[in-house]
Amino acid sequence: MDEIKTILEQIEHLKPPTVPTFALRSLQIIPNGYGEGDTLYGVPVPLLRKIAKDHRSVSLETCEKLLQQSLHEARYTALVLLNEKFPKNPKEVLGIYLRNTKFIDNWDLVDVSAQHIVGKFCLQTGNNDVILNLADKENLWGNRIAVVATLPLIKSGQFTLTLQLCERFLHHPHPLIHKACGWMLREVSKRDVESVFVFFRRHPDTPSVMRRYALEWVRKRGITVEEITDSPADIKA
Repeated sequence: MDEIKTILEQIEHLKPPTVPTFALRSLQIIPNGYGEGDTLYGVPVPLLRKIAKDHRSVSLETCEKLLQQSLHEARYTALVLLNEKFPKNPKEVLGIYLRNTKFIDNWDLVDVSAQHIVGKFCLQTGNNDVILNLADKENLWGNRIAVVATLPLIKSGQFTLTLQLCERFLHHPHPLIHKACGWMLREVSKRDVESVFVFFRRHPDTPSVMRRYALEWVRKRGITVEEITDSPADIKA
C-alpha cells in the first residue's frame, strides 16, 4: 500500500493548477459524457509513463490495486505497468486485466492496453476466444477492447477477425466503436487495401465515421476515393 501511496502522491505533485478543458472534453468527463464522474488531474501522459518507469519493479498485486483507484491517471499508470510486465507474466497479467475491465472505462485506457495485453496474448496462443468473449458482451469498453486488441493480429497479417468484428459492429450504438473499427480498418488498408475496399462494397451502409477513419491513410497516399463500387479501377491514384 505504501507503493500505491507513493505513486498517487507523485501523480498529485504533477497536477496542473486546473484541469485542461480539452482533456475533460476529450475523455468526456463532463455532464452526460461517457466519462462523467471520473476524477482527472490533467497530468500529461509522458509524465505518467515516467512514473511507471520509475516503479516498474512493483508487484502485480500493486498494479491491480492501482488499477482499482478512482483517479484516472492512477489507472492509466497501472495499465502502463501491466504492459511492461506482460512479456514475463502473460497469463497473470491477462487475468488481472480481465477481472478489472470495469476500471478500464475510457478510450485512452483501452487504447494504451488492449493491444499490448489482450491482443498479444491472442497472437501468442493462437486463440482468439478472449477477444470474441469481450465482443459478445453488451459493454462499450469491452467491445472497444475487443476491436483494438486485433491490432497485433493485423500487424502479423491476420485480418479476418478484424473484418468480422467491424461487420458485427456496423450498427453499434456508440461512435467510439465505429471509430475503433475505422482505425483497425485503416491499419488493414496499409497491408491489404483491396480487402478494405471489398468490405465497403459489401457494406454500403457503413457509418460515415468508420469509413472516414478507415480511408484516412488511403487518401494520404494520394488516392482519391470518390465512391467505392465494383472494382479497384474505381480507386484512382
